[in-house]
Amino acid sequence: MATPTLTTPASSLRALRGLADPGRVAIVAGVFLTALLTTLVAQRGLTLRTEALFGVGVFVGLVAGFIVAPWLMVFLTIPLFVVLPMLKVFVSPTLGAVKDVVSLACVAAASVLVIRRRAARRAIRIDGRILLLVAALFALYLANIGGLLTGQTGHGIAWFQGVRLFFEPLGLLVAGLSLRDPKRTLSAAQQALLGSAAVAAAWGIAQQKIGIAGLVGLGYQYGHEVRQIGPHLRSFGTLDEPFTYASLLLLALSVLLLRRRFERIHYALLGLLTVGLLFSYVRTAALIAAAIIGLALARRGHALAAALTLLAATLAAGVVFLASAEKQSTQTVTVNPTTYLTLNGRSKVWQSHLGRVSYWPFGRGVAAVGTAAERAQESLAGKRAVNPAAASATVVDSGYLALVADVGLAGLAVMLGLFARVVVLARRGIAHDLDSAWIALGLVVVMAIDALSRESFTGFPTAYIGMLMLGLALSASAVEARERVR
Repeated sequence: MATPTLTTPASSLRALRGLADPGRVAIVAGVFLTALLTTLVAQRGLTLRTEALFGVGVFVGLVAGFIVAPWLMVFLTIPLFVVLPMLKVFVSPTLGAVKDVVSLACVAAASVLVIRRRAARRAIRIDGRILLLVAALFALYLANIGGLLTGQTGHGIAWFQGVRLFFEPLGLLVAGLSLRDPKRTLSAAQQALLGSAAVAAAWGIAQQKIGIAGLVGLGYQYGHEVRQIGPHLRSFGTLDEPFTYASLLLLALSVLLLRRRFERIHYALLGLLTVGLLFSYVRTAALIAAAIIGLALARRGHALAAALTLLAATLAAGVVFLASAEKQSTQTVTVNPTTYLTLNGRSKVWQSHLGRVSYWPFGRGVAAVGTAAERAQESLAGKRAVNPAAASATVVDSGYLALVADVGLAGLAVMLGLFARVVVLARRGIAHDLDSAWIALGLVVVMAIDALSRESFTGFPTAYIGMLMLGLALSASAVEARERVR
């Protein structure tokens, strides 16, 4: 006679905990919502209610994917981000909201993992100082002290856009620090970035052959995606404009050149990315490329050559930044709904954006100027409003100045502290000559220099991809360093 199996309270509790695992719950919920959606569509057709349910189901499925198989999700997410600007042109501008859904799903998955580790009383991999600095920046944007003091912005739609645009890349940084198996996930991210950048570069080279008229005929917009410098077309690949395209290729070059192993296929990829970058005609790209080469020389033991290259790149970046301040660049700045001020010289434009010196400690207010102010003229899905002229006058061509305009010198100090902390953590891994640590250093150097001449802290997709990979690289470096010590 078989002996009956008795279930003890402890085993029952373990079973309940297994059933309550967030990953399993998310998967089960996703399957249930998908089945329910299929039934509703079959019975009633596609309605607003079923569209909303479909959105919930997709979001839950994405969260489950980032929890269970982050290496696969990151491998799919990076190419999606790279081709999304092109899909907005050829398919529908409403696809712009896809990046928000995917980014928030990744952040939500990371939050679930952190909560689960806390519940199990396991150590959380996120560096405490990075988390504190990110939280401080987020708090400054949420509070909008400068906007309340100056009265220029409150907590309306422009403020919401400013918080969203700044939070999503930083949220992906924290997510990268939190996702499971960071070494495997970082490896998948590198492959995805290099492959996506190669496709973007190939399309950018092909655009030189197609020409301006051909690209406009395909549906691209002259003055937006299609731009010129003198008689030359500036390639933009699969991105919105040439500067973002150049930034993406530079991120890929940093990952490629800072690897320990360099195989034959990498030489071909290096040539493709270099040619694609040249056709962007972005002058500051040469400075960033020099900094990457300096790091690559340091990686391979050429300390003196690396130091000289990095010093030259730093001095050149400073010269370019100061020279651009006096460059004659006419821009119209909105003073009030009926008054417009025409300024010549970027220093005057920057001064108009930053406002009075008394504004500088906490800024003019989130989204008083910059990308968020422009996006406030659009819907979340990316449909432009009827006043594009007012929006185009708000762009600030420096990430650091945009940060000061939003949350002042206080926010700038926190951001610089965040970069400094990343460098400190990367150096710990560099002491063990880890690929992941060198890649983290390369990524932060590219993003820090790029922000001198472009509002890049909120730029899509480079800020999103760069911050996600930076978090993964730091997490992988910490894991590998602990393994080396053992």
